Amino acid sequence: MSDQTYPVGAVRTSFTIIEALREAGTAGVTELAEKTGISKGSVHKHLTTLRSLGYVVKEDTSYSLGYRFLGLGCRMRDRSELFRIARPAIDNLADTSGAIVNLIVPEQGYGIYLYRAGDSAAVQGYLPTIGERIYLHATAGGKAILSQLPREAVETIIETTGLPKLTAKTTTDPDELFAMLRSVRDRELAFERGEHLPSVQCVAAPITTEDGPIGAVSVSGSIDTMSGKKLEEDLAGLVISTANEIELQLFSQ
Repeated sequence: MSDQTYPVGAVRTSFTIIEALREAGTAGVTELAEKTGISKGSVHKHLTTLRSLGYVVKEDTSYSLGYRFLGLGCRMRDRSELFRIARPAIDNLADTSGAIVNLIVPEQGYGIYLYRAGDSAAVQGYLPTIGERIYLHATAGGKAILSQLPREAVETIIETTGLPKLTAKTTTDPDELFAMLRSVRDRELAFERGEHLPSVQCVAAPITTEDGPIGAVSVSGSIDTMSGKKLEEDLAGLVISTANEIELQLFSQ
């Protein structure tokens, strides 16, 4: 990318290091330099600055992200009207279905997991964490959101993010994706069958306002526990009802 894309190079460097730490969990200066291609001296200076601000912690010679990031994320989420309204409905769906229920929102051409209810231990290690960014074309929630956008907007997202192949079942052809989105729009229901992660299946419904899609409700589970009538009828109906409930509450505000 050009320097014009990143007007302040130091900010880019800091966040490159932050992202590398997020992936690694803990790492030393040498490891981070190797991961990022940034000199060890520069990595050390940025880490020292981030540590002084409370965003990075150090133990012996290893660094990790600090909980101050959690405070930023929670405060931002708590200010979201969608989160405040949708949370009780998401919790209720998780209790009713006994499944994992997600609230996904679009941001800059990607999807963000804003909230999740259900047995978190059941998804640990195979579903993205809260706050994680995902590709819209490869998830049920993402396709539900894309289905409510004008074609031109979807084309812009494709140009920006691409259609990477995440599994053998991921749709990477734009024409196939648009055909799929037409079906999703007609049914107001999207399915994911091993397209993002091989062992996961999902069903989702969009949450829309007069301004367009603002999110999606999805139910996720392993292929062993979510298939057939349970996925395509029972959970599908509950997901649509929950999305409609959230929309009604949004309109009544």
